[in-house]
Amino acid sequence: MGFRGPAGPPADTGAGRAYANDVTGAEIPECGHFIPEERPEALLAHLRGFLAAGTNR
Repeated sequence: MGFRGPAGPPADTGAGRAYANDVTGAEIPECGHFIPEERPEALLAHLRGFLAAGTNR
């Protein structure tokens, strides 16, 4: 989640736990609401780590 945006700081991922048993969140500083456009390299780094971990977390 980005820090800069109309919604303010990111919220806890606790709400997602009602729908999934393995919820992961990340904060990307210097970013607003549209992370893929504003910080694509940082998003890609987080996604690669998440996908590499697979179900072995």
